[in-house]
Amino acid sequence: MTEEVQFSDAPKVAGGLKRRLLSFFRTANRPKVNILSKTVRRVAKPSDRDLIAARDASFKVEASAVEELRDRIDGYLPPNYRSRKMIDHLEGFAKSGGYNNEAEYYNFRYACEETRLQSNRVFSWVLADHSRIQKVDMAGTMFGGILKQRSAKIIRLNGEDDAEVPKDLWDNAIDDAYRHIEAYGYWKLPVLAPPALVKSLKAKVEAQLKPIQQEVEQTIAGNEGAKLAHWVNTNQACTFKELYQLAADPFLYSIAQKYLGLPPIFNTPVSVLSGPVKTKADKEMEGTGQLYHYDMHRLKFVKMFIYLTDVDEGSGPHTLIKGTHRKRPELLWTDRRYSDAEMAECGAKNDEVSITGRAGTVFFVDTSAYHKGAHPEKAYRIMAQVQYTNSLFGKPIRPIEHKIELAKRRQSGTLEKTISLVRKYAGLRGARFMQNYI
Repeated sequence: MTEEVQFSDAPKVAGGLKRRLLSFFRTANRPKVNILSKTVRRVAKPSDRDLIAARDASFKVEASAVEELRDRIDGYLPPNYRSRKMIDHLEGFAKSGGYNNEAEYYNFRYACEETRLQSNRVFSWVLADHSRIQKVDMAGTMFGGILKQRSAKIIRLNGEDDAEVPKDLWDNAIDDAYRHIEAYGYWKLPVLAPPALVKSLKAKVEAQLKPIQQEVEQTIAGNEGAKLAHWVNTNQACTFKELYQLAADPFLYSIAQKYLGLPPIFNTPVSVLSGPVKTKADKEMEGTGQLYHYDMHRLKFVKMFIYLTDVDEGSGPHTLIKGTHRKRPELLWTDRRYSDAEMAECGAKNDEVSITGRAGTVFFVDTSAYHKGAHPEKAYRIMAQVQYTNSLFGKPIRPIEHKIELAKRRQSGTLEKTISLVRKYAGLRGARFMQNYI
């Protein structure tokens, strides 16, 4: 039996926040963590020390999951050396407060390949089983149009204009999205993000690309020899409040939570502009995400994408082979980039899906499925994304990404802008949501 994780030594956090920060924790033998019983209507702003303490408490949950994995791995997975080494690596990661190295990361990737992703699934199941789903108030979502669509459909089915809308309508919408991602690896929202948010986010991406404006214009025009794509890196994208607003939106957050099985962590916000530059060989698309591949940076994750320009078949839609996050042809278990011809040769192109839509289109993809950003043929595309993950174990987190810790040693406008957003959304969704940056 696993020893209960204790949180009594953590610094005191404002009542309502502490309740949210710690509510998702429980241990392998399923006792609930003692939390504050007194209802607090107004939540005080958490201190950085409080957030760091809550982040460290989250790692204790992962450490408790390791104990179960070590005790029961033979019942969960066929014998595999790399999977057993993963247990040691995850334990070190949890006990060190979120640090692992490149060698451990590559062992993790090799285990994924050798076990056909089963090692990740087992580790994720156990971690979720040591956690508790967070209840989310849907009142503040920017996607209320989905509710109106579902309400209208129910009213038409009932044949009554004044038919009562079921109270669990949001739960049903979240479950529909979850089931589609689970089965096919993706789900597209039937409504657009607010135009003002899309316009603001697009302007920020363009502003970050302004120092290389001439290069960007060459790409947009599709001129020979121009770069195929220009990325706004994570450090800059971390200052875009619109990405936090989207990721923390109650509806999107709840879909990610349902899919991951526990409160998600906000990870790797980035944006990219891709243009219709002619290519002569597939090799030119290496490093642009325009060849088929699958991601495996974390145990379990799902990405939220948003188009900031209109995207049709000629402007490089996100494209995936549906269902390959669950099963795939034997050839595709080798961890590398694949051309369209190779995908067609093994029959995978039969399940290809292209996601098109107007600016403001939002969709989820489990990018452990084979996917790519199709190469634009006629027009450029701007897209932004955020990854939700169940753990930061995997690809090493650089010390520079711990923004609040970094602020003790550095002062910069960009850093302070990011920290302000991290504090705000840690208060809204809990320290675990911002764990990557605390």
